[in-house]
Amino acid sequence: MQKITLISFGFKYGIPNSNYYFDVSFAKNPARESRWNLFDKPDAQMVDYVLSQPSVNEFISVLIPMLKVIVTLDDDARVALGCNAGRHRSAIIVENVASRLRDAGNEVEVIHREWKNEQ
Repeated sequence: MQKITLISFGFKYGIPNSNYYFDVSFAKNPARESRWNLFDKPDAQMVDYVLSQPSVNEFISVLIPMLKVIVTLDDDARVALGCNAGRHRSAIIVENVASRLRDAGNEVEVIHREWKNEQ
């Protein structure tokens, strides 16, 4: 079984120690919507808001096959997905990608770096 570590992070706090980086700031930011704020944890509606965006689905559909190759080539695959603050978009996408990779038989560790002081 191949292992991969997925990290969500905020660019404004610096990049984490990782082998591969992706910027998911292209996704619409739920924190800019009146129903949520910067400090809200993702709820079901926020997850749906992010994952229902066509650009997010297109990104994930390309990322998953790439990650399946990366885990066969790198025995310490650490992949970081970042957005501005690392609290919503990147975290939601990391959770979705992790779930898909687990379903495909991969061992996945998830780190939400910007949540470290809140859990």
